[in-house]
Amino acid sequence: MIKISSIKDFIKLEANLPLGFVQYLKKEFYSLFEYLSNGEGMENFLLPFHLNMIVLEDKDELYSILNNRMELEFIDEEYIMTYTILRLGVNREEDIQLYYWIKLSETE
Repeated sequence: MIKISSIKDFIKLEANLPLGFVQYLKKEFYSLFEYLSNGEGMENFLLPFHLNMIVLEDKDELYSILNNRMELEFIDEEYIMTYTILRLGVNREEDIQLYYWIKLSETE
């Protein structure tokens, strides 16, 4: 799993994930920044630990989230180009932490 807590974390993602997915994640990060920032600039903004954005890297991580129905708040599907993104909201300390899974083929 990959944790995103600041805008700087996207540098690592851009080399390893499809561009459309990274752009989607940045849009999500900007929304959280607008909602949670207290006047600090984007370069200094850090998501609280319990609200880090999490990119799931393997199916076991995804199944672990899906099987924990007590904490799972919602599952959204987004379609970008040739793949599907699952956006999962998980209850964390009375907030919702966002998890993401990119589905590249029909067999995933």
